[in-house]
Amino acid sequence: MIYFDSTKDNSIKLYDEKAKIDALDRAFGIVEFDTEGNIVTLNDNFLNLFGYTKEELIGFHHRKLLNRNDQNKHDAFWSRVLRGDIMSGEFRRLNKFGMDVWINASYTQIKDNKGAVIGILKLAVDTTEKRNKEAYNKSRIDAIYRSQSVIEFDLDGHISYVNANYCKLSGYNPKQITGEHHRVLCPSEFTESPDYELFWNRLRNGEFISGKFERIGLGGRHFWIQASYNPIYDSDGKIFKITKYAYDISENIKMEKSLKMQHDISSIIANAQQNFLLNRNLPHACDQILDPILHLTDSEFGFIGIIQKQQDEVLLYIPSITNLSWNKNTKEWYENQKSTNNGLLFRNFDNLFGQVIKENVIVCTNDPESHSASKGTPPGHPKIKSFLGIPIRTNDTITGMIAIANRADGYHQDIIDALMPLVAMMGSLIHARKLEDERNIIEETLRFNAEHDFLTGLPNRNSFFQHTDKIFHSFNIASHPLNNNCLAIIDIDHFKKINDTYGHMAGDSILKQFSELLSKQFRDIDIFARIGGEEFIVLLKATSLPLSLKIIERCREIVENHIFKFDDAIIKVTFSAGVSQFSTAFKNVDEWARDADEKLYESKSKGRNNVS
Repeated sequence: MIYFDSTKDNSIKLYDEKAKIDALDRAFGIVEFDTEGNIVTLNDNFLNLFGYTKEELIGFHHRKLLNRNDQNKHDAFWSRVLRGDIMSGEFRRLNKFGMDVWINASYTQIKDNKGAVIGILKLAVDTTEKRNKEAYNKSRIDAIYRSQSVIEFDLDGHISYVNANYCKLSGYNPKQITGEHHRVLCPSEFTESPDYELFWNRLRNGEFISGKFERIGLGGRHFWIQASYNPIYDSDGKIFKITKYAYDISENIKMEKSLKMQHDISSIIANAQQNFLLNRNLPHACDQILDPILHLTDSEFGFIGIIQKQQDEVLLYIPSITNLSWNKNTKEWYENQKSTNNGLLFRNFDNLFGQVIKENVIVCTNDPESHSASKGTPPGHPKIKSFLGIPIRTNDTITGMIAIANRADGYHQDIIDALMPLVAMMGSLIHARKLEDERNIIEETLRFNAEHDFLTGLPNRNSFFQHTDKIFHSFNIASHPLNNNCLAIIDIDHFKKINDTYGHMAGDSILKQFSELLSKQFRDIDIFARIGGEEFIVLLKATSLPLSLKIIERCREIVENHIFKFDDAIIKVTFSAGVSQFSTAFKNVDEWARDADEKLYESKSKGRNNVS
């Protein structure tokens, strides 16, 4: 027979139950309520959780642990507890100091042996820290979603979620963009490159990607974002989606590009000014400017033009232009214009760029065909898709223009503003070149006037003797015998009588007619000059004495037979001349001229109208 010690079994059972209660007591905050909700007993964990002592809670109602809002709902809540409807959940309660305490609690009915509810046992665990952390994380996420553009993708790149900020940034609404692939937001040069597939492979492999990205919104509008692509993991550690956080940096990129363009334009200006100062060559400066402008503005072609005037006609001289010759005829025309004029010359301004010249205004259009000034293009000419023409001005007067065309993104005010310093510099160069040309003309005129006779335009005495003196001293006597050179002094006969009879204006007219007539009789290498009054001198180079006498005699005959007129009067004119052959005995040109002068007086002593 087997005997059981029932006393021992009961002891074991009681010990086991006590151990379980002790374990619960250590793990939970425990409080017991009567059916009215008054606190009957509680453990230290519960007291520590809420900051009370036993004396401060025992006998008090459950409402003491509730905030005012929950107190108003307590009766309904407690009725449900008594019915057993609410067993467990997360509840917000107040501690002794009025601060929120979050607990995960269960309300369990205590029944007597008849099944009647005689109280409520509550087990509670503090979840305040967990709840606050969740609230903090949620606040952070909400803040990110409010402040940034958020878009989510599945692992194939299809859009599964997009927030309002991203919709505002891209121009799409959620219905338009959800379900579409990421590539609809990207430039084709990126999506069609191997880098795009690599981009998504990196994300699928868990790599975090961040940086600046160019994207395309609704209607093809380009914008820039600073973004991070974040692989998101599930509870099993597997990537199940990609979340992108982004914010708009289009203005920043625009500013960066603007600053870079300003820097590049400053470099172009500095180089052009330096080169112009070195060689004073305006066409060369234009050549150095055009290509950098085209590169800087992403333009396909363009030109730089300078206003010129021929009599009353306005011309546009083009020293620098993109060669747009598209067939044999235009190629030949370009080459001919370049070789003949060192550039192109345009006379017709009844066109798009002509409006810049005629009206002295900026012409900017991204739809040239619809522009009022557009007259189309010649057959075969490359299509003009966008155009910008800016007048170059000096003191508000147009002096030239810069024209560029076919920028992929079109032209806008930012491009114009960026180019204005360069345009102003071009105006300064054109003005400087004009002033220099005018100064050169003035200097040349002054030099000419200093070296030439004002009335006849012939070299004057000073100029003649300076040039002849250089020749006199530069010849090598052995290899270039100077005795083959002759000087002739010519004096108009009875010139005073002409002045006295017909007046000084008639005398001046005779001098001009006389000089023009004789100038035609001498070679370019000879030097024919007026040395004062009615007296002239000529250096006949590489001419022997006999030949020189024949030449001057022929001139005498031509003058004698020529009809000189002043108003209605016909005036008889003759001259006397003396010719001297070079001699090594002459120490200088003055001695040589003196000898010719003596020969002149021989002619006059023979009755004038003579050559000696």
